[in-house]
Amino acid sequence: MKSKILVFTVLFSCLTVFGFANAKNPLFFNPKPENGIISIKKSQLSKDAAFINYKAGDITVQLIVVIADDNTYRVSFNTCQSCNPSPKAYFVQKGKKLICQNCGNQFTMNDVGKASYGCNPARIPFTETATELSISTEVLEKVAPAFKRWQGRTE
Repeated sequence: MKSKILVFTVLFSCLTVFGFANAKNPLFFNPKPENGIISIKKSQLSKDAAFINYKAGDITVQLIVVIADDNTYRVSFNTCQSCNPSPKAYFVQKGKKLICQNCGNQFTMNDVGKASYGCNPARIPFTETATELSISTEVLEKVAPAFKRWQGRTE
């Protein structure tokens, strides 16, 4: 019995050190709107997906923001247009890809915000300064009904 406990302890320790400790946690941000705009600091962004939450009443609208390989900023809604209104019509990053949790389609970070149709993370218009990306809350409010059944992670 003691040897089983020892084996379990060693295995758990290895998983903790080599598995969980090296897992990258996604970044979630909840910017406060000011004058009908939400702003995201460029210094918070990377080539991994950042997930931006916006509250439209009691509905959370989530965005994906990433720096593409060509160093341009990409912004999209975190919902699969083809799979919506499924509660699982959202993307999760696995490695360097975003995967729809409903249909399994995969996209690279370079595909974020490139298209506005079909099964992909849909483009959002934004403005850019030297330090920030800005998005109109009017755009987010209009799309909020598409997130009514959405069950993606927000933190």
